[in-house]
Amino acid sequence: MNWLIWREYRLNRLILIAGVVLLLLPYLIVLVALLWPKSPPLTVPHVTKAFLGAAIYSLVLSQLTITLLGGNAIAGERADRSAEFIAYLPLPRKKLLGAKLSLSFFAVSIIWVTNLLVLGIVACWIPQLRQDINEAYKIPYYIALTGFVFYGVSWLISSLQSSPTFAVAGGLLTPLSIVMGSTAVVWALDFNPTEQFVQNGYTAICLILALVCFSIGTWYYLKRVEP
Repeated sequence: MNWLIWREYRLNRLILIAGVVLLLLPYLIVLVALLWPKSPPLTVPHVTKAFLGAAIYSLVLSQLTITLLGGNAIAGERADRSAEFIAYLPLPRKKLLGAKLSLSFFAVSIIWVTNLLVLGIVACWIPQLRQDINEAYKIPYYIALTGFVFYGVSWLISSLQSSPTFAVAGGLLTPLSIVMGSTAVVWALDFNPTEQFVQNGYTAICLILALVCFSIGTWYYLKRVEP
């Protein structure tokens, strides 16, 4: 199993390197801005708000890493022909699946643990966030939900064909399609939904779509005969 995870790392090495850059870039920009000689004097509210923004931007940018991992998970090895080699080895498809998901889980864990730790520290310093912690974490919630759709859809498309580009593009465009489709339905029905209705609707659609796409993609990968 360790060998398979190491193989997945090699196949996704460039994606993981880009993921580290996307994860840390907002923090580096904030540090440079705060330490710039002509920047205003540092205060606790100023610093914490800067890192709050950095954490949110880091989460947003890192969803691209998650999408790339989903889109490259199966289609990537078909594109570089390594799927044909691995098919000749006496390896259960479930172990290959476990290695792919383990790498994705590791990347997602690093992204979220790092940024949620920063957000937790910031929430302890900014009174407004301390008074309404649920409101403070609403943005990360929707980022996670959107990232789940990114991964689920790109995973499904990746399992069906051999182009990581198509898989990633499909994953990235799906949340936008959900928003545009929902807006079109609301406009056509001349319906004025409440904010809570919109939020609940987006949550339900994203969860169902992500779970269905990921389940179908996994089933197809396990049952597919050819690489």
